[in-house]
Amino acid sequence: MAVRALLAGTLLATLAGCSAPAATTPAPAARPPGAQTLAPAGEATPICSVRRSLPASATRPRRIIEREPQRLIAGVDPSDATMSHWNSANQQFEGFNIDLLLRVVKALWPKDDPRDRVEFVVVPPGQGAFQMLDKNQIDLVATSLTASCERAEQVIFSNDYLDSGQSVLVRARDGGPEFAGVEAMGGRRVCAARNTTSLDAIRRYRTAGGDRLVPVAAEHSVDCLVMLRQGQVDGVSTDENILRGFAQMAPDTALVTKPPRRDQRYCDHNLSDECDWFTDEPHAFAFRLDDEELAAFVNYALALPETRREWLRAHGDWLADHPDAVRDPVTGARTPMMPSPGEPVTTWPPPRPAPAPTD
Repeated sequence: MAVRALLAGTLLATLAGCSAPAATTPAPAARPPGAQTLAPAGEATPICSVRRSLPASATRPRRIIEREPQRLIAGVDPSDATMSHWNSANQQFEGFNIDLLLRVVKALWPKDDPRDRVEFVVVPPGQGAFQMLDKNQIDLVATSLTASCERAEQVIFSNDYLDSGQSVLVRARDGGPEFAGVEAMGGRRVCAARNTTSLDAIRRYRTAGGDRLVPVAAEHSVDCLVMLRQGQVDGVSTDENILRGFAQMAPDTALVTKPPRRDQRYCDHNLSDECDWFTDEPHAFAFRLDDEELAAFVNYALALPETRREWLRAHGDWLADHPDAVRDPVTGARTPMMPSPGEPVTTWPPPRPAPAPTD
């Protein structure tokens, strides 16, 4: 496996610091470079989600298999503890996204060790990686990327491979979260990475009492975690699968437990009794708009029985407590399982879903 990225010492130091106890001295005033407090913007409207992709095809993409050396170049996030973190002990990327991606690579080169046929490249969070796609620096984005209608104008998405939703990580107080839920954070500083749907949702959220959150943008969500522990923000908000990884790195933090206001709950894919998701976040791989052949093959690889078995194993290893679920249409029972793809589309971008009926 080749890793074409210099994992900066500052990032590694940040991650190491997140496993240490919180300091008892007053927090420094300094912020990571690029952090910025923004104004709230817009109304609390839902993100338009995409759960449909191009038809699956078993045809191996010629552009990939004929290049020299033969490999797939994937953009990943090295600090996402549950999804795609860099393990310095064994010098390789690990996580839920990585396990699924290795199954895709195995489908491309069945006789080879998939780690010998994949090259990982560190990319910015959210749609910051799209420029690297456009410049042919990577073949696909394999971060915890939300498939949205707006982003579908810029990239092709694979079928949804994980259902998640946005929550908030806060400091722990007396064994629980400092703030019970997002509804208690009106007027509080909530941080997310710039160029993400998470930051958009923070800027739009309005509590039942009409209060707005104070959005803070950082270059990376792990910067938000550092700022939280230093007292510079009151919460970090992104997809729950990412926040669970942050909570593992920082034991002095906790996820909120109370749900948002009723008309801002997005819990169709959540197993827990008290769902605190205030957005719907289908995760998908992303490709250039002219790379339909690779997107179609990835959809084929995701649908293979061995990939679905790997999904169950990887979910148990990395996301055992993540409350995503699929409802059985016959029994109504809800169990964690790989999402089933929506009806395929023949052109891209796909039609926007019809608005949900209002009460």
